[in-house]
Amino acid sequence: MSQHVVLAVDCSTTGSKAVAFDADGRTVVEARRSYARRSPQPGWQEQDAADWWEATADALAEVVAKLGTATRPVALGLTHQRETFVCLDEHGAEVRPAILWLDTRAGEQIRRLGSNEIHQASGKPPSTTPSLYKLAWIAEHEPDALARTALVLDVHGYLVRQLTGENATSWAAADPLSLVDMASFEWSASLVATAGLTVDRLPRLVAPGSIIGGVADAAAARTGLAAGLPVVAGAGDGQCAGLGAGVLTADHAYLNLGTGLTMGVHSAPYRFDLAYRTLASPIAGAYTLEALLSSGALSIAWFRDMVSGLTGDGREKRMEEMAMSVPPGSHGVLFLPYLTSAETPYWDADARGAYVGLSDQHGRAEMYRAVLEGLAFEERLSLTRIEESTGQRVERVTALGGASQSPLFTQLLADVLERPVAISAEVETTALGAAILAAAAVGLDGMDDVDDAVGRMTHVEVVRQPDLAPRALYREAAEVYAEIYPRLRDLFPRIAQLRCGGSL
Repeated sequence: MSQHVVLAVDCSTTGSKAVAFDADGRTVVEARRSYARRSPQPGWQEQDAADWWEATADALAEVVAKLGTATRPVALGLTHQRETFVCLDEHGAEVRPAILWLDTRAGEQIRRLGSNEIHQASGKPPSTTPSLYKLAWIAEHEPDALARTALVLDVHGYLVRQLTGENATSWAAADPLSLVDMASFEWSASLVATAGLTVDRLPRLVAPGSIIGGVADAAAARTGLAAGLPVVAGAGDGQCAGLGAGVLTADHAYLNLGTGLTMGVHSAPYRFDLAYRTLASPIAGAYTLEALLSSGALSIAWFRDMVSGLTGDGREKRMEEMAMSVPPGSHGVLFLPYLTSAETPYWDADARGAYVGLSDQHGRAEMYRAVLEGLAFEERLSLTRIEESTGQRVERVTALGGASQSPLFTQLLADVLERPVAISAEVETTALGAAILAAAAVGLDGMDDVDDAVGRMTHVEVVRQPDLAPRALYREAAEVYAEIYPRLRDLFPRIAQLRCGGSL
């Protein structure tokens, strides 16, 4: 008797991963393929959309081969890097390279077009991430490319087209483009027009968790999947990560410790605020309120590669040992982790990182612990602002993502947030969220709905309890940290001009 599994594809900034999960949420097999991104000019970040499909198809083919004949996939769920989009011509060829979520070229369009009206309709404060402004940049700087564009697709929609032949996507995958009216989950004619587009050049929107189509014959031949296998509409990687962490209520937050740090809570009513960006929940008809710091684990990688002076294997472990040699408070050094920009709640594209309090008595150990503490102080601010906006206290936080494997960092987060921090047992939490939607859609092993699937498929590995000893110190440090950006805000535009003059 064959075992039934659901497949999930997580097509991220650096590669595409395919994972097979059983009905208990355990990884059966997985495969990953990497692809490159390019920065042809300062602030520009681009990829070839064809690489998304080739990497996904290869990863799926490997997973199918590993499963063999005794294990049968019954559905495929999708999740993806949000805001990234590609323009296709009438033949489905790329008109220009895809523009990534972390691309910052559209600063002028953000300043000119960003408004409270766009924020209210889209749920997204004006910032460098929403695709609307980058599409407006194309309309102004590459009008010929936009004129040749027959279809604009998010990554999820692009993979759906390759897998099924359908020009369709989930509204919980497309809404980060900032072209969706968040009250109705339909394309907004006014937002689309602001971006320089028309609605007929966008895919059909469907509810997350619905079956969007079946695997087409050509995709079946390429991947080894069965023709007709149900492809289930997913959501953006942040929302799926929250679902994979089991976050279904407003008193429970997820904290995704990836390249960017994202903290999110569930919301039944529609809300919008500068304290977060409002996204469509993987639970159809509801919302995810998410605070964003784009340079989260990126700050850790930056310190490792550019500052630590360490080489060879095991650098992360040696950095942890450095940080553990320094007491809480980093001997008075504070780090502002805005290496690429400031998102929640400032939404300042000019902002950048800063060390404050350095002296000749400080070295790399203090500087690295200050990076970790700075990330934690930023998440404390985010949590406080979300609670103030919603009027709901968050009682527990579930951490996931690569940096959640650091005992030091997750304990530090518990201490600074003053909340228990649970660590998700499944490393591939984002893919698990897409798998949960797929499992519920086809009733895997009798699961009736998403709540049922979450209850069975999500698990916690360990819970970090806050240490009371550094509480007073961390509260004082957090108050000082909260004043750093406001005091530097007026300097950042002038610093940006210096960057432009030096081509950085």
